[in-house]
Amino acid sequence: MAAQVAEDYTKAELTERERLIADFAAKVTRSPDTCSSRDLEVLRKAGFSDEDILGMVGIISYQNMTTRIMESLSTVD
Repeated sequence: MAAQVAEDYTKAELTERERLIADFAAKVTRSPDTCSSRDLEVLRKAGFSDEDILGMVGIISYQNMTTRIMESLSTVD
């Protein structure tokens, strides 16, 4: 599954919950300025708590930051 997600998560066999997380991660990564309370409400309706959502944003943001640092220092091929 990891290979499927790495290749193209939209084609991977994900559960509805996993798909919501992946879609949210993609949005936070690609266009964080377009995230809105509506996105958070979708996650809440799927059963995610505010603590879960904060955790997701923290992990997504940290991964984005570390990737950008490594790429800017030419440590990622």
